[in-house]
Amino acid sequence: MKHLFKAALCLMICLAFFSCASKGSGISEEQSLLFSTQGVDSVSVKVYRSEVEVRLWDKKDILVIAESQNGEFPVCYVNGTTLLCKIESGKESSKSKLRIFVPESFYAEDWRISTVSGNIDVSQLWCDDCGLESTSGKIKLDRCEVNDLEVSSTSGKIQADNLICSDESEFSSTSGAVRVSGVLAQTDISTTSGSIELELSRPFEDDSSMSSLSGAIRLSMPENNGFELEFSSLSGRVTDEFTSFKGKGSGRTTYRNGKVKIEAETLSGAISIKKNN
Repeated sequence: MKHLFKAALCLMICLAFFSCASKGSGISEEQSLLFSTQGVDSVSVKVYRSEVEVRLWDKKDILVIAESQNGEFPVCYVNGTTLLCKIESGKESSKSKLRIFVPESFYAEDWRISTVSGNIDVSQLWCDDCGLESTSGKIKLDRCEVNDLEVSSTSGKIQADNLICSDESEFSSTSGAVRVSGVLAQTDISTTSGSIELELSRPFEDDSSMSSLSGAIRLSMPENNGFELEFSSLSGRVTDEFTSFKGKGSGRTTYRNGKVKIEAETLSGAISIKKNN
């Protein structure tokens, strides 16, 4: 009996030791949840110390995979027509990761992703209205198609490749560059510390603005019917290939009909408008 008791005690000690070692070694636990798209027309994600990824897959349902190092997972459920995933601030003590896989045919009226201290990486998102916010982390979009878009990063760069935004868009970064390629019908971009770089496959359709407190502004776009450039650079050269203007300071140039107004303002950095075809 004594030998049996000793063996059981040793087993309990070993299990306790293994449990502590697993927690300290950073081994992740995983949770998978499957949701039907029927009746769901929006997605809202609000997490803390978590990276968020959105990808397409070839199934009909929405798959949510959460990875955690301390066993704390986001609460995910459908509320009305919205799929919600959230972790309360301060509850998650270690870094986690949330991956969301949506069907190729899934079109959402609204996508909202907000994370504190984590990156956001979305690919081939298809929706009407999209809002992405990271308090401390990078935001990346790839081949997304939206009508309205709002992207905000407090500390981290913003990059959008092959983006199609058919209506209004807004990008803001407190500390980090903003780089966008694709189609922007209209946009307002601001950075406190970081450059702005736009490579458009179509010209702006409506008045747009770019503002950087400390950083260069570079815009390239194809031939178009005309625009009015209103520029201001306290310390930096201004060049406009469409009007062949080269100068400094503040001023205004008009190309062809001057119908679309483009504002470019930077305190410290050059402003460059180029043709890309």
